[in-house]
Amino acid sequence: MIKTEAKKREHEWFLEPRDSHTNEVLSRNLSAEDFSEAMLCSDGKTRPLWRCPSGLVFFLWRSRQNLKIRFSIFSQEGKGKIRRCTFLFKNESGGKRKKRKSHARF
Repeated sequence: MIKTEAKKREHEWFLEPRDSHTNEVLSRNLSAEDFSEAMLCSDGKTRPLWRCPSGLVFFLWRSRQNLKIRFSIFSQEGKGKIRRCTFLFKNESGGKRKKRKSHARF
């Protein structure tokens, strides 16, 4: 029996700031070398993107409401095209989480 190893996919993560406050937060946490004014994405558009470690991407996604930051997430698998992947971070229905209604308890 021959065992084959699955190739480990290597991803690079990028964030597109949606406002100046978010850009400022990213610039304080990343080096200037991680910023590119015009990165070509799979849809043919160029965007200002920050290259970002995956751990920081996940942290910023979880903290976005507290930090009041807005951004889109992109990833690149290997040497492939840079693709938008913000949808991967949303809940199972693909939308925003619904707030639970508090029920009066008697």
